[in-house]
Amino acid sequence: MFTLSRLLYKFWNTMVAGYAKVGDLNNARALFELMTEKNVISWTTLIAGYAQMDQPNEAITLFRRMQVENVKPDEIAMLAALSACAQLGAVELGEWIHNYIEQYGLNTIVPLNNALIDMYAKSGKIGKALQVFENMKNKSVITWTTMIAGLALHGLGREALDMFSRMERARVKPNEITFIAILSACCHVGLVELGRRYFNIMKSRYGIEPKIEQYGCMIDLLGRAGYLQEAEKLLRRMPFEANAAIWGSLLAASNIYGDVELGECALQHLIKLEPHNSGNYAILSNIYAILGRWNESGKIRKVMRDMGVKKMPGCSYIEVSKRVHEFVAGDTSHPDFDRLYQILCKINGQMKFAEHLQNEFSGVLESDVASM
Repeated sequence: MFTLSRLLYKFWNTMVAGYAKVGDLNNARALFELMTEKNVISWTTLIAGYAQMDQPNEAITLFRRMQVENVKPDEIAMLAALSACAQLGAVELGEWIHNYIEQYGLNTIVPLNNALIDMYAKSGKIGKALQVFENMKNKSVITWTTMIAGLALHGLGREALDMFSRMERARVKPNEITFIAILSACCHVGLVELGRRYFNIMKSRYGIEPKIEQYGCMIDLLGRAGYLQEAEKLLRRMPFEANAAIWGSLLAASNIYGDVELGECALQHLIKLEPHNSGNYAILSNIYAILGRWNESGKIRKVMRDMGVKKMPGCSYIEVSKRVHEFVAGDTSHPDFDRLYQILCKINGQMKFAEHLQNEFSGVLESDVASM
């Protein structure tokens, strides 16, 4: 009977894993819910599937249900949950997982520590990320790279470059992802010369052939710093077709420096690559408007209407008591929408009243000064 039970577990889990692997999470979830008994592998398979398919809310909801049903999570479940926490900035749940890892002596597992560093960095707690990093006795190339990327994400470019120097002194060989983090750090600080140096030593010192991601980082660095011609030349001579991210970075640089010609060229390529991205059209329209070319600005808006391009609604997340809430502009489906709307109206009214008082006080003060 015990053997039969194990075979049934294996059969059901394999089916759930199969659906999850091909991205069919609806059928994976349906099978999971049909299972009369579930083991830790059943839960982990589906949680990991949601995390890998960029459905972090579902991953976290299922992980919390796993806790309620007293199923002890394994390493893979915690890795998937931490990945989801990092995507949503759900730091409260991430801290609970961190405490669990400490409590059960799992803090020697390098991948879990790497996931903690990533989660804390992406949730705005770079100090905690550094604390986890410094407490690790064994660090892999992924550990160093994750920490460098976290520092760069927080705009701490020089600290990220110092961390790379420590990595080199520790004789840990960087990989191609490390150089994406390094070039991103240079981008945040505007260190063009240093960025050029790191881009060149990838191949000369470490034998790593730059891929489209590294070219993209370098083009973004040059564009942000105002080296638009050099950025375009690098794009033309790289052995890859430029993707939407690269053309998008050039379009953004064109907006900063008012280069209409490059902006037009970038948008022509972006229309082919991502025709329904409203942001691209808006940027070129803004470039025209800043230069007073209102006809061209209007034409871009007309092109958007003719092609049926609609502005994507903004969204935001907030974590309250370990539960993540998603808010999308124009969406009224949240169960507490009416109450939240009333509170926001109240806050808005208070802010307007405070602004009115400030203006009144400033007017009185100016009158008093003038009469002195």
